[in-house]
Amino acid sequence: MKCPRTHQKLKAITINNIEINLSTGCGGVWFDRFELEKFDEIHEEAGTLLIEHMKNFHQLLPDTSARLKCPKDPDVVMMRRYYSSKHQIEIDECPQCGGIWLDAEELAGIRALFPTQNDLKKDKKEFVEKIMASKEVQAYEQKSHELPNTLDNISNLLWSMLRFGR
Repeated sequence: MKCPRTHQKLKAITINNIEINLSTGCGGVWFDRFELEKFDEIHEEAGTLLIEHMKNFHQLLPDTSARLKCPKDPDVVMMRRYYSSKHQIEIDECPQCGGIWLDAEELAGIRALFPTQNDLKKDKKEFVEKIMASKEVQAYEQKSHELPNTLDNISNLLWSMLRFGR
């Protein structure tokens, strides 16, 4: 696999029996599906070791806005999205294989924002509650409650027209 930033070959390293792929050109790291969750909490030794190792290769990149191709599926352009509703850390995720690319400083940022899974869950819950309380959702819910009554009225009108031949 090649680094999506530098196009150099990624180096496979094993930390706590988990093989991940590191870019020696920029310090970024590739996580296969579900691997990030083994490194993202502050108490996880694997994450601490990985961050220390990444520091050896960290290079400031002139442009990180370019869309990246998946190291595993080079024909697929990864989705750029925020890691959380706090909109502070953007990650790149492959829509095909579910792998995640983190630039050198992003893992440390994730661990600082959400030291535990409970912190991340709390953020997600607050985000959903905020969305559900929004004017737009409230208006939609109101309309969706009115719709069955409207459909019932139309249905009754049509039925009566059929019955009475109108």
